[in-house]
Amino acid sequence: MTDDQFFIKNELRITCADAVELVTEYLEETLSPADLDDFQTHLSLCEGCQVFLDQVNATITLMSRSRQVDVPLLPGNMDALLAVLDERAAQKPDEASSS
Repeated sequence: MTDDQFFIKNELRITCADAVELVTEYLEETLSPADLDDFQTHLSLCEGCQVFLDQVNATITLMSRSRQVDVPLLPGNMDALLAVLDERAAQKPDEASSS
């Protein structure tokens, strides 16, 4: 019996690699009921995948906020773009939504 076979049969039901592959469908709410159950079970038991999902959600939030500021993507404007992203990342969620 290989490690992968043991891993899949334990309480996590799916591997971390499988969970990462399902994140987009999970966020878009398009997982089948069986995949959703397996994903949620894995997530409830795997801190690493919980952290990964939190990071994906934070990235989505940050990027959606950055759309509210027009900074042309030119090599000379990279510092301005990074400053906007840093400012947005430093804001509290309630402050960012009011800007």
